Amino acid sequence: MDDFAQSFEHNFYLTDEYARFCSTITNIPLKKRAVAGQVIHTLRNKNVAISNYSDDLCREFKRQKITHLRVTPEFNDPAPRPSLMEYSIFHKTTYDEAFKKYRTSFFHGLREGRKFPHQVRVVRRPDGRLVGDIYRIYTDQMKRHNSYHFPLSFFETFLASPSALLFLIEYQQQVIAYFCCFEHHDNIYASIGGGNPRYFSHKSSNKLYDELIRYACQNGLNIHLGIGEHAAGYQKFKRNAGLSCYRVERFPDDDNVLRLSIPFLKFRLTGKVLDAASSLFPHLVTYISMPFT
Repeated sequence: MDDFAQSFEHNFYLTDEYARFCSTITNIPLKKRAVAGQVIHTLRNKNVAISNYSDDLCREFKRQKITHLRVTPEFNDPAPRPSLMEYSIFHKTTYDEAFKKYRTSFFHGLREGRKFPHQVRVVRRPDGRLVGDIYRIYTDQMKRHNSYHFPLSFFETFLASPSALLFLIEYQQQVIAYFCCFEHHDNIYASIGGGNPRYFSHKSSNKLYDELIRYACQNGLNIHLGIGEHAAGYQKFKRNAGLSCYRVERFPDDDNVLRLSIPFLKFRLTGKVLDAASSLFPHLVTYISMPFT
């Protein structure tokens, strides 16, 4: 079995636990159905999971008009027409081998960050105070990105899940970077994460990725870093840390609409509208964002 197929062998996104989480945070009843021999979970007619679905299954999804996202084994970067969104995976290996894959810019940032000592902490079932600290970092980050935000209940539900963990980088007992993760069999899924802007000079993102990779290597895990916009700065950062980025196929295929809308996200007014919508209609905004990582 190749690395790509192996990383989807035990797919957390297909589990009942993940489906229940999605149903809770959107306040939409969950449906479970069998499609072409594959059991899937849907909210309304949207498949909440992400997987390397077969061609036959995707054809059946389309026939039944089930919204879905499929990860293909094709690398996105050299593809003749890369997909707008791509899916990033760090395949399991040793830390020594992983370190060799770090590109120059990532390594230099990591070396610069070593001037500032840090601590790594993995927390399961964090208390309300810590969740609140993370949420403040998150909401500040989304304002800087001029984007929508998920409600506090999203984080509370996420981090109360049996498979969830909070991966922290700390400096002098202050959180400087974090990832909200699910860990399942031989995979860790890094979902929402970010850094405290007060500590950008500490190269907290480089530290966060390096320590997460070290954790995965020590525990024999693949890292699923999820969906990102092709050629965006954050995706380039992932590649510099040695991740593989795969082409995705979505139904309905709205890449052209997204390509046209992306420039409008830079306008401050757009950010204000998205922020207001997030506060007024949190369940709806969360549902529209699915499937997400």
